[in-house]
Amino acid sequence: MKRAPIYWGEFHPAFKKTSYIRMKHKSFVRLAILALCIFCIAATIDKVSNVLIIGDSISIGYTPFVQKALAPDINLEHNDGNGGSTVRGVDSIENWVGNKQWDVILFNFGLHDLVHKDSLNKYDVNSKVAVTLDEYRKNLEVIVSKLKETTATIIFITTTEVPENSAGRKVEDPVKYNKVALEVMKKNNIKVVDLYTLSLSVHPRNSKPGNVHYTDKGYELLSEPLIKAIRIALKK
Repeated sequence: MKRAPIYWGEFHPAFKKTSYIRMKHKSFVRLAILALCIFCIAATIDKVSNVLIIGDSISIGYTPFVQKALAPDINLEHNDGNGGSTVRGVDSIENWVGNKQWDVILFNFGLHDLVHKDSLNKYDVNSKVAVTLDEYRKNLEVIVSKLKETTATIIFITTTEVPENSAGRKVEDPVKYNKVALEVMKKNNIKVVDLYTLSLSVHPRNSKPGNVHYTDKGYELLSEPLIKAIRIALKK
C-alpha cells in the first residue's frame, strides 16, 4: 500500500505565514462588506429630508395635506402655533428654525401684517394697520437674512386672497404686500410659490363669505403647488 505523499512545505514557516495572511485578508474582506452594508443602511436613513413651514393659520390649514403627500421620505414640520405678523417673525425666527438641519424652509407673512385693529385689539378696517408696508419690507429683510444663515433652500409663499367684507382686512392689500415681498425675494434670490393667484379661484368655492380661511378641500388645493415645489427643491 502506497502512503500518501507528505509535502514538507506545509510545515515550512513561510507556508504558515502565507496561510495567516490569507486568513487575515478574508477577515478584512468580510469586515469591509459588513461596513458597506451598515453604510448603505445609514445612507437610506439619512435620505429622510427635513422641511419646515413657517406661517399663520392658512399654512396651519394646508400643512397636514403637504405632510401626508410627502411622507415617509420627507419629515415636514410647522412652526409652533400661529406665525402671526413679521413682527413676531423677527422675534421668533431663530427659535422656530432651532438647531435642526433643514433641507427646505417655506415661509409666509402677510395677513397679520395688513390687518387693521382698534385700540381694543378688535378688527376695524378704519383703524391703524398692524404693520405698514415700509415696516413689512424691513422685517422681511431681517427674516430673510436669518433664514439665509441656514443651508436650506428658502421658498416664500405669497399671501392669499382677502375676500369682500373680511373683518379688519381690505381686499386690495394682499396685492400691495405681495408686491413688497416679491421685491425683497428677488433682491435675495429667494424662490417664490404664488398662492395668491391660486387662492383667487380656490377661495370662492371653498370658504365662508367674508372669511380668509378655507374648507379642507380648499386647503388641499392650496397644498398642491407647495408639494410640487418641495419635491423640485429636494429633487424627489
